[in-house]
Amino acid sequence: MGFRRALMLAGTSLLWGLSMAAPGQAHKPTDTFEHPPPDDYVPYEPSGFFAYNWGGVYIGGSLGLGHSLAQSTQVVNEDTFLDFSSLSNRNLGFEQSETSLTGGVHAGWQKHWGRFVYGVEAGVSLQRFDTTTESPIVPKLFRSVELGDILSLTARLGYTDGRWLAYAKGGVISAQIDVSYNDRFTGLSTSTGDREIGWTAGVGIDYALTQNLFLGVEYNFLHFRAEASAPPIPDFPVQIGPVDIDIQNVVVRLSYRFQPGFCCASPGGP
Repeated sequence: MGFRRALMLAGTSLLWGLSMAAPGQAHKPTDTFEHPPPDDYVPYEPSGFFAYNWGGVYIGGSLGLGHSLAQSTQVVNEDTFLDFSSLSNRNLGFEQSETSLTGGVHAGWQKHWGRFVYGVEAGVSLQRFDTTTESPIVPKLFRSVELGDILSLTARLGYTDGRWLAYAKGGVISAQIDVSYNDRFTGLSTSTGDREIGWTAGVGIDYALTQNLFLGVEYNFLHFRAEASAPPIPDFPVQIGPVDIDIQNVVVRLSYRFQPGFCCASPGGP
């Protein structure tokens, strides 16, 4: 009886195995095994820095080079009895320039909206301009121009691509400007000093080094106008116009943002 029972169990097991191997009864594999991935298939793995949120409050500092140019027009009266025939242009400029180190501090707020970033920024520039030059027309007439304590308030609009942010900016500026004329022939002098309001525009690019720290390069153009009058010049009919001051600077900026910069989804947008 034992031999017969063992033979029956072996036959039953063989029949069950054959039925499972039949095409109609085979275990249906998953889609992954039915359609194996191509040879060049690479599983997706988030990089950990694929989306950076530029929004938040930030502070920072800058260091670079600045070039300042103060200029005004000297208009010669055509009815003068003096001989100015050697001058190629009666509207000869009165110019002063200086190149120096510049630096400053800044603080701002910006909002990340889709691919765009917008915000406002306030800053203080430590750039100074202090020169004295003699008039190219009037002998012994010297002008001194001094500028410092530049404050700025600008709006910013940028476009971001991952760690990179390119932007443009523009706004108002204020600076203490002192202008003085000294006629060393007559001993007469005039001076004026006040906080002048001007405008500024610039462009820049930032790169996110870490979640909260970003490094950038920025170019700025600043313009001021100071109404300053030269002392009376007897028998010398020359009119000197207001002083226009143009400043150009290129700075490297390092900023720290107080809100986290990494996220696992694209920044908010429409």
